[in-house]
Amino acid sequence: MTTVVQRIVIAAVLLVLYVVGSGGSAHAQWENLYPGFFQFAKPEVFDVLAFGGGYGNSKYGAIQEGIQAEQSITPYLGVMGRVSGYELWVGQNFDNPLVPWTGHKGRLDFGRFEGGVEFAIYPGTRLFVLGGHDAGDSDATVIEGDLSSWWMTHSRHPINFSFSAVHDYQNHVTSAEIDSRLVAASTEDYLLTAGVGGAIYQGGEIAATQGQGGLDLGVYFRKWGFGLDAQSGYGSAQGFGQLTFIKQWDFPE
Repeated sequence: MTTVVQRIVIAAVLLVLYVVGSGGSAHAQWENLYPGFFQFAKPEVFDVLAFGGGYGNSKYGAIQEGIQAEQSITPYLGVMGRVSGYELWVGQNFDNPLVPWTGHKGRLDFGRFEGGVEFAIYPGTRLFVLGGHDAGDSDATVIEGDLSSWWMTHSRHPINFSFSAVHDYQNHVTSAEIDSRLVAASTEDYLLTAGVGGAIYQGGEIAATQGQGGLDLGVYFRKWGFGLDAQSGYGSAQGFGQLTFIKQWDFPE
């Protein structure tokens, strides 16, 4: 797991270098695979996404909030930036998870600043590759890879698969979240999702791979661009619960 995100980043960089440095014949082949790849998106779209939520288990609890901005460049490529804030409460007798062996601290606060690129690698499938740095109680450099893919989009019950992996160079821990959701019901006003999800993490002071998993329920209100998602289950830290929300704004240019 400690090299998953690095491999994603290396593959994305090689992809960009290939596109930029290839000759005319390679460009023609690329255009056959991704028509209009080298043309500016029409219309260009600027997206803003606000997100937040809370997580808790027997060892620690956390609150996250942030905002993300995306700007399309071509129909298949965009740039993005993300600012996140975290408040982490650590239970008694548990070490600092950000910087192990520095002693217990009941509350940790830090911000994370990331930037990167977005690839539309297939209809309904998007890959995000980001890098950045923390400020506050965490001083880590991080790299991240996120993938979201919709399958069976023309059926009554489309399926979404999402994957997110982050490597922290301060505590040397790689964490990954994996979720699979089915659209259980859909109307013009909202859609309901149900599925399973979880997380795995390893590295640094975590000698063996640990993780958690559980059931996932969500609702998304189309008119407002607002969604709620709840997950609960069991894992290495025993029982856990998580609630997240998103709010999206689209600005065609």
